[in-house]
Amino acid sequence: MGEPAEWIALTLAPNLGPRRIARVFRETGSIDSFFSAQTESLSQILNIKQDAIKAVLRAIDLQKGRALVKLCRDRGVAVTTLDSPDYPDLLREIYDPPPVLYYRGQLPGTNLVAAVGSRKATRYGRTVTARLIPELCRAGLGIVSGLAVGIDACAQWAALNAGGYTAAVLGNGVDIYYPAVNTQLQNAILEKGGCLLSEFPPGCRPRADHFPRRNRIICGLCRGVLVVEAGLKSGAMITVSYALDQGRDVFAVPGNIDSPQSAGTNHLIGLGAKPILSSADILEEYGLDLPLIQQPRQAMDLGAEEKNLLAYIDEQGVSADELCYLTGLPGGVIMAKLASLELKGAVARLPGLKYVRRADTEV
Repeated sequence: MGEPAEWIALTLAPNLGPRRIARVFRETGSIDSFFSAQTESLSQILNIKQDAIKAVLRAIDLQKGRALVKLCRDRGVAVTTLDSPDYPDLLREIYDPPPVLYYRGQLPGTNLVAAVGSRKATRYGRTVTARLIPELCRAGLGIVSGLAVGIDACAQWAALNAGGYTAAVLGNGVDIYYPAVNTQLQNAILEKGGCLLSEFPPGCRPRADHFPRRNRIICGLCRGVLVVEAGLKSGAMITVSYALDQGRDVFAVPGNIDSPQSAGTNHLIGLGAKPILSSADILEEYGLDLPLIQQPRQAMDLGAEEKNLLAYIDEQGVSADELCYLTGLPGGVIMAKLASLELKGAVARLPGLKYVRRADTEV
């Protein structure tokens, strides 16, 4: 197994890159050939002339790798490499896995789904995300996203609030807070057992070209990618292109045909992505079920008049006018009692001033 400093030194060398490093590792089972000047072997594996290989090898600076290992230690950043047992298994399989992952927190496993979408999330997109993500977490799936504003942040907050696991893949070093508006989310992910990870070393600032590279890691970690909202030309659609290259499942939430934020998801469905109308549409792909939450039936402290009124309300629903007719009580009294019952959680109000008795109500 190569030393972290060696792996890091390779990632810092110009004209090498993740694909070439991964190709050598897969062909030889190690990265030793980079440090033992095996120019002929490397030339054959990478299909590069030996003179070019020699130039690449001269650029590998092990001292820089060692300095970064020390920086990681000083800043509380952990490192895993492509040959490490704790390197994420699914990510290791992709065409161009990051040779080095810098991370804080708990590394993700394999039962993961990416949730991505528009930075300009609509109310519809936020509502759907807040509904789907907790149910996926309850069924045992972890959520991976990019910590961007909009759908990404909504999905990761929803996972945390549901007691689920979430990992954020960053386009900068894991010691950098970006975007600043998500500083609280970044801290919450670590506090609640999640993970911040990146192929970029500590201290690395965000750059526009980092984010498409980051997107291949988001879907590389996961079994599938859920696109909640996306324009036709967006980062989420770049993530989908990576997902297709990697053989990952693609799920899309259908949206308003007049909404630019749903143009991408509707387009994906037209191309064959699975439309998602509920969490069950995703769970069935992985043989998972949504566990039932057994809510205890609680006796409510209701007055005599409230109990009498409740006797006329069933789970099918009844209108306020019907209750006036059935009970003979004035409309003002009925509305006051209904408001009290609603506050106590005994009934729920439906459109059209209809009221239904909650199934778990016991008096």
